[in-house]
Amino acid sequence: MNFVNAYLTHNRPGNKRRRTTAIAIHWVANPGTSAMANRNYFNNTDRSVSSNYIIGLTGEIVRCIPHGEESWCTNQANPYTVSIECCHPDWTGKFNTATYNAAVELCAELCKIYGLNPTNGGLIRHYDVTKKVCPKWFVPASAGGTDTNDEQHWKKFKNDVAAKMGKKTTASNSSTVKPSITVEQAAKNVIAGKYGNGEDRKKRIAALGLDYNTVQARVNQMLGIKTTTAAHKPAAPASNSKVAAAKSKSDSIRGTYSVTATSLYCRYIPGKLTGDNVVTAFKNGTKVHCYGYYTTANNSKWYLVQSGKYTGYCNSKYLKKV
Repeated sequence: MNFVNAYLTHNRPGNKRRRTTAIAIHWVANPGTSAMANRNYFNNTDRSVSSNYIIGLTGEIVRCIPHGEESWCTNQANPYTVSIECCHPDWTGKFNTATYNAAVELCAELCKIYGLNPTNGGLIRHYDVTKKVCPKWFVPASAGGTDTNDEQHWKKFKNDVAAKMGKKTTASNSSTVKPSITVEQAAKNVIAGKYGNGEDRKKRIAALGLDYNTVQARVNQMLGIKTTTAAHKPAAPASNSKVAAAKSKSDSIRGTYSVTATSLYCRYIPGKLTGDNVVTAFKNGTKVHCYGYYTTANNSKWYLVQSGKYTGYCNSKYLKKV
């Protein structure tokens, strides 16, 4: 494992845990950012937030707080859990291979240290403690995450950790993928934006054990899109249809905002004023939420906001805090 020691000098409670009954997995909820960038945020923010470890996009593991000490990461479970934050490349929350493998290895090592069984309570999600959608890739779609409703991603992760420890795994670790949800539910998830676009969507639908064309046909039916002639075929999503990672964060801008413009474009990339860079258009009065992330572009602050199924950047000049 590639450890980087960067212990916090701020937001480190300094309390030794009396017991450790689980390892808690989280996501950083800021796509594309590095482990060190998130560590530096913990070390400088006025919020009481921190983590024992942060795993980066290249598999590096930043030690922020010794694993025998408490962190401020998992709410009421802080006194009995080791916390691990994981970086991710996009808003699906899916860990890339390097991050995933490092998380498996680190969890296996910690489970050995504390005598925990990863498939029987030794690994938990932030979601298990507070019902927060964290880490998103391991939270079922029915609860707002991007896991299958029978939690195949989460089950596989726990089994992979168990296998790394040399333990027997459960039957859900089978390599044969059976349909985990119906075509109808998958189509609804596509419309809700839970499976991304393009090749990413195809891969995720295939991972559910479903045929992509069948699901897409149902999506078209539900949206009333006619596909009998080429003239009515919907345009393919732009290849760059990914929300860019925010470059800055400020707790002072965190909150709910109302759109003041007649129609305000929400964009994938802040400051890029082109037609292929539009997530959606928010009507006047639409409420959006900002978690404090933003990027400065074209002499304006572009807030990373969320409203319903939509996430993207809006020019802060046309947002009023409520």
